Amino acid sequence: MALFSGKSDGLKLRNFSLLLVVIGLLASVFADVKIHASEPWAHLGTMLQGLFSPSTSDPQQLAIDLFYTLSFALLGVSLAVVVGLLLSLLYRYPIVRFCCAFFRAIHELFWALLFMQLFGLSASTAVLAIAIPYACTFARVYHDIYQHAPIKLAQLPELADSKFSHFLYVLLPQVWPQMRSYLRYRFECGVRTSAVLGFVGLPTIGFHLESAFKQGDYSYAGALLLAFFLLIASIKYWLKIYLLPLYIAIALWFLPTSEFTNSSDNIWRFFSVDIWPAVIQSGELSVLEKLSAYGQWLSSLIVQQGLPGIISTLLLSLMALAGTYLLCIILAPLLSSMRHQWLANGIGQCLLLVMRSTPEYILAFVLLLLLGPSMLPAVIALAIHNSGLISYLLQRDIDGLQLDTQPTERGSFGAFLYQIMPNIYPKFISLLMYRAEIILRESAILGVLGVTTLGFYIDSAFEDLRFDRALALLVITALLNVLVDQLSRKLQLCFNDQGIRVRSKD
Repeated sequence: MALFSGKSDGLKLRNFSLLLVVIGLLASVFADVKIHASEPWAHLGTMLQGLFSPSTSDPQQLAIDLFYTLSFALLGVSLAVVVGLLLSLLYRYPIVRFCCAFFRAIHELFWALLFMQLFGLSASTAVLAIAIPYACTFARVYHDIYQHAPIKLAQLPELADSKFSHFLYVLLPQVWPQMRSYLRYRFECGVRTSAVLGFVGLPTIGFHLESAFKQGDYSYAGALLLAFFLLIASIKYWLKIYLLPLYIAIALWFLPTSEFTNSSDNIWRFFSVDIWPAVIQSGELSVLEKLSAYGQWLSSLIVQQGLPGIISTLLLSLMALAGTYLLCIILAPLLSSMRHQWLANGIGQCLLLVMRSTPEYILAFVLLLLLGPSMLPAVIALAIHNSGLISYLLQRDIDGLQLDTQPTERGSFGAFLYQIMPNIYPKFISLLMYRAEIILRESAILGVLGVTTLGFYIDSAFEDLRFDRALALLVITALLNVLVDQLSRKLQLCFNDQGIRVRSKD
């Protein structure tokens, strides 16, 4: 590829990195990234003063909010891992791969908006909104883990007649540590997602967080955020696989009750009538006339809402991706220099915890209150969260490196630049490309907050009860995500095939 032309593998990565930053800067020229708030710094001071002041909220209500958030995440992820494990065994089939890519491309908040029309603000809506995309993600990741095992899944038929027996007794013991580690990570993601679902009315911590910020009760918002961060930080201590049955039983018992009832007739009407445009429900038109009318309706929707939403979503994603790259470049040497100072290292780890644990949606919501309605809050929110997560993953690799320098010199900038950076940079770019598809998903959903991405038009369609438009726009969003995901995976494979490293061959 011409993109990777250069004298050495390091120059190829450098060219790609510079291109990424340039594209992000060009995207900012065509996007609205202005600060529209009249006094953002004064508002920020008021907010910080409230966040760090004692809260007079009811501790019992705070505990209930956390338990609901935890229960939805636990049940959704548990259901997802079972379904995902079964799908991972069939993931080699193209139809299964496409369906998984399509369903996981739809954000959990979009799934919640869809299921709310069927089950209302109930536990079923929250659990299914988490379970469906997460199951497809588990299928993909677990299948990738199988491929790196000494005994591949495709080789099992050659070993014995029973493929399932050899999967259970031969392959699974080899990959179980990686699967268990990913389960813990995905559960942490599930807790963040469960919190965000409160912004559409579900009884999680996000519902009360949104109310607290809108009402100016920043002390209560600070208490909610602090409790949420402590919950995320404590997951590694209490999430034990052998205790999951007990946790699931408690979560089922603790689920909130809902007064919403929906008959099978209403569900059938939703799928048979509500999600289809009126132009194809007319009994007076022939099949060809209906197809022609539907084509005109769809093309009009794409021109008026689809294309503007796609352009805004891509612009936001490119700016956020470039911002994530730049923020990681700043954080990596800073955190590396703090590793050998216990107090500074503790502060750095707390900073990474806050950055990676705070959902992009909540960050964008707060920044919109501070900076006003534009793409700038969304860009900053996406960059903060994704750079925090990538930096956290890179820190674990840095801790395992064997350096040639003296212990007293390992925290220096020179050691980072000439020894640490060449080792971690290829993985850093790979992680960045992996997060590109996730950044696109989040860019779309931030439209619910008013940014004119695809999510803005989808949310408007749901509010207007135009479920036909909402479904069509959801399909467009999913297909866009699938294309970006395939592009990012090809870039990662290209890096791997080229054997790109930062060290020059000269």
